[in-house]
Amino acid sequence: MESSLCPCTEPGNSLSAPLASWEEYYRWRSLPLHSPAAVLLHWPLTLYHCLQLSRIQASRCDANDTLRIHYLGPEKELLQLPVFAELLALFPGVHLCIELVGPTVPRSRDGEVLNISSYAHCSAESCCCRSFAASEDVNCSALTLKLWKGVYHERYSDMDSNPHLIVAPNAGLAAYPTWLPTIEMIRKIGIPAMFTDFCEEAAHLASCCISSITGQPLRVPIQVNPFRQPIAENNSALYIPCYSNCFIFGM
Repeated sequence: MESSLCPCTEPGNSLSAPLASWEEYYRWRSLPLHSPAAVLLHWPLTLYHCLQLSRIQASRCDANDTLRIHYLGPEKELLQLPVFAELLALFPGVHLCIELVGPTVPRSRDGEVLNISSYAHCSAESCCCRSFAASEDVNCSALTLKLWKGVYHERYSDMDSNPHLIVAPNAGLAAYPTWLPTIEMIRKIGIPAMFTDFCEEAAHLASCCISSITGQPLRVPIQVNPFRQPIAENNSALYIPCYSNCFIFGM
């Protein structure tokens, strides 16, 4: 993607208020509305929105205090990990550690660590993003991704630390029985957890699954995710609109 269509360098200014729509994000990153960047950036922007909804104060974390997130069930994201570099712009001066755990992580990548300190490159060979060198300043943003193969309730004890937030994109809680012991474990450890799903029906079924285990209503009610992927999923099994990360809710 050419440099005018993607955010490959530092933003021109810092955020004065939380972002609430793709239009606001595009304006902040000086992108034209016809840019297809949102097709990939819905992963990090959804994570950003999860943190906003859970009211976790990322601004309180500095170079000596890492913001830790456990990211459950990655699939397509495993081929698009560089897009998470946009979190460097969204959380300046914060060190983020995201541990991604799921059965689709290849066995050969179990335990793999990726350290990211610059934005994903555009396609222009002459763009300054290709010569960017990470600052030596201890207050600069940094992002660490670590991969784990397996289901969360079985790998949790192996993971490096307790998270501030658990995120499960496109979870399909009602469709996979392996989620039930994971939900029970999340209830016991008391960590805020955010989920997304493709359509409203799936989100309501997931809500029923969560409430049947916790005995409580959702802490964050079902709502449309303003940073859902803008292209509809091709789902012939359902005759309703489906979008990746379309609806968001939390326990």
